[in-house]
Amino acid sequence: MHLKKLITLIFSGMILGGLCHAQPTQLGIDRSAGPARLTLQGETNRDYSLQAGNLSSTNWTFLSTLSLINSNQTWFDSASTVTPARFYRALKVDTYTNSFYPYTVYRSAPERADDFRLVDHLGISHSLYYVENDPTVKAVVLIFTGNGCASIAQFVPTIEALSHQFTPQGIVFWMVDANAADNRSNIVAQANALGIDLPILYDRAQLVANAFHASTTPEVVCLDKLGWPIFYRGTIDDRTGSLPVPTTQNYLSNALTSFLANGTVSPSQTQTNGCPITLNSIPTPSYSTDIAPMIQAKCIGCHSPGNFAPFALTNYASVTSNMAQIRLSILDGSMPPWHADYNYQTYTNDFSLSTTQAAMLVKWIDAGGPNDGGPDVLTNPPPPIDYPFAWPTSLGTPSNIISIGSQPIPATGVIGYRTVNITWTGGDVWLRAAVVLPGTVPVVHHILAYNKSVNDPVQTFMTGYVPGAYLGSFPPGTAKLLTNNTTIQFQLHYIANGVTNNDNSQLGLYTTPIAPTYPLIQTSSWSDQFCVPTNTNDYVFVTDSTPPFATNVRVYEFSPHLHARGKSFKYEAIYTNGTSEVLLSVPFYEFNWQTAYRLAQPKDLPPGTIIRCTAHWDNSTQNADLMALYNEQSGSNPNYALYSPSYVNYPVYCPYGIIFNQQTWDEMFIGYFSYAVLP
Repeated sequence: MHLKKLITLIFSGMILGGLCHAQPTQLGIDRSAGPARLTLQGETNRDYSLQAGNLSSTNWTFLSTLSLINSNQTWFDSASTVTPARFYRALKVDTYTNSFYPYTVYRSAPERADDFRLVDHLGISHSLYYVENDPTVKAVVLIFTGNGCASIAQFVPTIEALSHQFTPQGIVFWMVDANAADNRSNIVAQANALGIDLPILYDRAQLVANAFHASTTPEVVCLDKLGWPIFYRGTIDDRTGSLPVPTTQNYLSNALTSFLANGTVSPSQTQTNGCPITLNSIPTPSYSTDIAPMIQAKCIGCHSPGNFAPFALTNYASVTSNMAQIRLSILDGSMPPWHADYNYQTYTNDFSLSTTQAAMLVKWIDAGGPNDGGPDVLTNPPPPIDYPFAWPTSLGTPSNIISIGSQPIPATGVIGYRTVNITWTGGDVWLRAAVVLPGTVPVVHHILAYNKSVNDPVQTFMTGYVPGAYLGSFPPGTAKLLTNNTTIQFQLHYIANGVTNNDNSQLGLYTTPIAPTYPLIQTSSWSDQFCVPTNTNDYVFVTDSTPPFATNVRVYEFSPHLHARGKSFKYEAIYTNGTSEVLLSVPFYEFNWQTAYRLAQPKDLPPGTIIRCTAHWDNSTQNADLMALYNEQSGSNPNYALYSPSYVNYPVYCPYGIIFNQQTWDEMFIGYFSYAVLP
């Protein structure tokens, strides 16, 4: 007998991966159908790994993981038509006992996905765990993609067909681009060229690709919403050419069909073929020279003793004990708390991690947080407590300090807005900065200061305190005029925290003897005309600054303001020729950290320009901020707020929705911005 034929027969009947007397593991091969057809016999409810190799090789190539529902299963090796001289083996996968079933089931241990947040090619934010509370969603399919990959182009019709078939059945499809050479602009161009209408999430720091161990495009990861286990990963189907053939195995389609039928998905993993994802090579970072200095620069401002953050980072031990939470916070985009879309403008107060820094920190954590034994800069004395617990060290002591007065704060209940008026009698002064220092930080929701001079009945915004909005001094070359006998009006909003308090907040005025090049003006695009309906996760409203600018203006900074239902916010300059430019986009608005954004390069706008603000609200159970607010309100339901009797002339009929009002469970729509009039 010919040696090759003899060895093939031996492999066909070989008991591999262990011996089971009740049901021996056997692998049969039939080459008459074109591609090799493998028939695996073994234990039911057991996972087996199919592998291929050759006589001279000691390395075996993974093909697929089969879960035997019955005592046997058939699988085609489509690649055998290209490389026919292959040998096969089946290995039992390390067992994992799933006690959920009334009988013992042996499966490979389920890999569960952590949450992540990415912005897609159109600037829309997507969070994995956001769909948990959507009753229409059952699973999420991630398809890793990359520009210029021929495999992606040939799979686009199949991907689109699968999306149209399974989306109505509760399957969410997202594409993820992590290629180092790609960017938002060329991803948009590629999507348009190929006719892709799915969201393409841009994984610019490659955190998601690394978290899912993705290596090729297209590569698929299917996630069950209940606990986020991966129930299938691999290729879409096993075609070897541009089109399927009669023996093509439709892995993704079959996996989704089995999943929706509550069946066992088999194969649960397949070999991926396509274009390699270009992943950046990052050596394992050093704690002393890379990680600790990064944490000192980016995190200690809040993660220091007695500060905002829930834990302090003061040495290597404190970092490693919290590194799991740090990793999750970076992946889900909550830390550092910076929310501007990098794709449009740059800002002076951007303290987010760069893509390299984020990848470096996560890689160090994934490596177990090794300590190289070098000096630990975090053990140095922490920086002195800074704003908002003291006057900003960058500004020094104010020229004048105005006490707002003692404010008693009850331990419980809803605290209405309070107004305090104080007359300024210190003469006409130019202010280079104005800062509100909260007296009792945990109970101060916000404090806003407005001024109304005797010569101008219009009340203008001076300054305010809200977590995340501090910008320091006014922009270079600007100042605000405070005239003698001006009424400074404070709007005070407190929240009860279970303890009786007394707040003594202050306003610090930093004067300058030099008149500015440009007086700074703060205004807003705002509206009270909206009605956010209940049970909707994307209500959109648009308003324009009116009237259009009559002169040239220079815009410096933006402060979007929504409440707990706020989802996203965008500022655009609308020019007289019909074109527009995004000045700030906040794809994920965070009510608990209302960031202010100062342009690194102020934007000059010509006469006739208007600033358009677009807000999106999420008034659904998917909104984590809203659900937290609901739980705080002791049974009152913010989802079904009725018409507010405090606004008897409110112009919008909104019987079962949310209107503009002051309290947190109401809503607002204000797009603050600061500018100067140019000559």
